[in-house]
Amino acid sequence: MKLFLLTALLASHLSAGDAPRVPVEAIKQIEASTDARFAVEPWDSLGDTRGSYLPGYGAVFTFEMSLIQVTPISPFHAAPTPAEIKTVHERKLKQLAVLKSTLREMLCKAATSLSTLPGTEQITFEAYLFNQSYEDHTGLPHRLMITANRQKLVDAVARHASQQELASLVQEQEE
Repeated sequence: MKLFLLTALLASHLSAGDAPRVPVEAIKQIEASTDARFAVEPWDSLGDTRGSYLPGYGAVFTFEMSLIQVTPISPFHAAPTPAEIKTVHERKLKQLAVLKSTLREMLCKAATSLSTLPGTEQITFEAYLFNQSYEDHTGLPHRLMITANRQKLVDAVARHASQQELASLVQEQEE
């Protein structure tokens, strides 16, 4: 019975032959802008952004990165010093705050550019954060997910809401 109800719900959102509510081109545009945003230092992007539209939920964009570029272990740099480990940790903590702010900005841009996304649906950015095994992981999540309702973001952007108000519209989850 549950499977039937789920199938009926999905069928009501998209009938066979209907165009998707959010065109693939719109998703690809946000993927490209996300990749471009994190292609510069100090970020270390570890692959391309992947976006999907989930009918009834919204748009989800995932990517993997290191918060900063770290000197890799090699025959020429066999092990980091305690001072290097401390410096990397401090820099990553600072970049985590910058990442959260950047993702809030990106949510606002996505909300306005995904004009066919229903206002009741969500926009989510999910960052998988890479850390070397030797690093101090204290206070550094492995995963950061930031989500907001599209219509609330569009309304806030239209009235030039403060950063504090925009932050209040966003749900953050760290693991």
